[in-house]
Amino acid sequence: MRSLYALLFALPLSLQAQTIHQVQVGGSTAGGTPPFYNPQNLTINVGDIVRWTNTSGTHNVNGSTTLFPANPQSFSSGSPQSGNWTFEFTFTIAGVYNYHCTQQGHSATQFGTITVLNPTVVAEQAASSINLFPIPAADVLTLDLGDLEVDRAEILMLDGRVMASHGINGQAMVHLPTATLPAGNYILRLVAGNGTVMTRPFIKG
Repeated sequence: MRSLYALLFALPLSLQAQTIHQVQVGGSTAGGTPPFYNPQNLTINVGDIVRWTNTSGTHNVNGSTTLFPANPQSFSSGSPQSGNWTFEFTFTIAGVYNYHCTQQGHSATQFGTITVLNPTVVAEQAASSINLFPIPAADVLTLDLGDLEVDRAEILMLDGRVMASHGINGQAMVHLPTATLPAGNYILRLVAGNGTVMTRPFIKG
């Protein structure tokens, strides 16, 4: 019986366990390896921690809403620093975050994205039930949302710029114009009526 009580007590703690995602920071504009974050793009769950570790050069991590207004919240390690520093941030709001290094000339190659997903079963099932076609998209990207209640669809560049925003108002089948988008990789961000944010990557051919 005591073992059963211990198991029941530990279960909620295990469900709330945080995952720490490691990102290396390094490189230089003076020669050799250009400034970088590795990995450059992460997909995590709400409540997870991202830890950046500087391995070489002078860098920082800046995802402030001043630089990236579309970020759901700000995060920053402060001014660029050299040496063996680390910076951690816990992401508590779902959405797509962009960031870069503000050391002069570094943002050309040293930028990244963090897609934070709602970890609830409902959100996971909802995201998996979204169908996008055709991929790669040409003039139109069609969304088959089934019975999902989605208020708004946004098309984002990987650097966080919102290229298009469309009101959906609960439609099950949506056709988003993509003819004017340059070829490349994009993120589709869907905002549900209850505030849940779901994201899906797609390619424009």
